[in-house]
Amino acid sequence: METTWKKTSRKTFYYLATFLFSLVYIVPMWMVVVNSLKDAKEANLFGISLPASLKFVNYRTVFESANVGRAFANGLILSVGSVVLILVLASLASFAIARSRRRSLQIYYYIFIVGLIVPVAFIPTYLVLDKLYLLNTYTGLVLVSATFGLPMSIFLYAGFIRTIPSELDEAGIIDGCRPLALFFRIIFPLLKPVTMTLLIFNFVGSWNDIQIPLFFANGDKWGLPLTVYNFYGSYLQSWNLIFADILLTVFPLLLLYILAQRHIISGMTAGAVKG
Repeated sequence: METTWKKTSRKTFYYLATFLFSLVYIVPMWMVVVNSLKDAKEANLFGISLPASLKFVNYRTVFESANVGRAFANGLILSVGSVVLILVLASLASFAIARSRRRSLQIYYYIFIVGLIVPVAFIPTYLVLDKLYLLNTYTGLVLVSATFGLPMSIFLYAGFIRTIPSELDEAGIIDGCRPLALFFRIIFPLLKPVTMTLLIFNFVGSWNDIQIPLFFANGDKWGLPLTVYNFYGSYLQSWNLIFADILLTVFPLLLLYILAQRHIISGMTAGAVKG
């Protein structure tokens, strides 16, 4: 009887602790939702109670004032472009690193991994983009954004590829596959768990990034997160509009997480633990 009571108490404690920790995430999100539907005076109180009347007009005001459509297109171009570049380059580089016995390639691997801890040098990057006439261009923004995602992507890809038997490579070579055909027909389909995880993480990272567009582009190429920044300056006292803009920025990522959460878990386990 005592053992059963202890197990029940322990389980109750765990549930209570989990619930309290979840409030750290639930309460701020709830505050954003309810305040986005209030008028300016009510939203400026930063309460968590339901609004006296629902003000859906706030979202229409945000769409008209913050140029949300253009910002959404900018974010999509930057995120999709950088993700495609990261997945192609990182997977190919990782395949060469994981399969080659050349010492130089292993050195390159550690150079890439150093990118996980070395801070970004914005001034030299700005000068390089200026010399290449890539400032305030989608190409320049995509290239810089892709460099942020390459180190982690190569780390996970290389770790996973090392777990794939090399006998598959030999079988492909015997069947007449050239190196690129061997990779894309045999190896790359096996990388789906890691690829899905990196796709999601890099997309979210590019979508939420404000530093790269802020430093290397003008306002006409800013994504949705920077419309919040602009909107805050224009409507300093209208927190209802700011909260509405934040919710519009978060919604695409929330939808992406809901649709692909199982891939995140399986991909991180495959790329990190097996590697």
